[in-house]
Amino acid sequence: MSVAFATPLNRTVDTLERRPAGASTRLTVGADEQVFRGHYPDFPIFPGVCLVETVHHAAVANPPAEAGQLELTAVESVRFLSPVFPDDEVTVELEWKLKAGAWKAHAALSTARGKTAQVRLGYDLREAS
Repeated sequence: MSVAFATPLNRTVDTLERRPAGASTRLTVGADEQVFRGHYPDFPIFPGVCLVETVHHAAVANPPAEAGQLELTAVESVRFLSPVFPDDEVTVELEWKLKAGAWKAHAALSTARGKTAQVRLGYDLREAS
């Protein structure tokens, strides 16, 4: 399953495996990404905020079955461990946890070189309109 979003990334997050409490997803970071323009000229690095956005896309594409519609309410923690470069393939290992009535998306991101980031996002149930 792929989910496309209209964002600066303009890419899809591909779901590799869906589990009861999470999923494995992948995003290939194209060398032509607009975010590389001016972001460290002559040494492009994928911005950290785009990694957080990648986790959000993975979470929206793979919500917990019992959760219903979720709304992002918090970027609770982010730890960047190594850079992501053009043409890297980023894998997201996503795990969902329900704490105090809110859903938490815990994610470990990696490339072929190893761990890239750890991200935790908070979600609440979206009210019907």
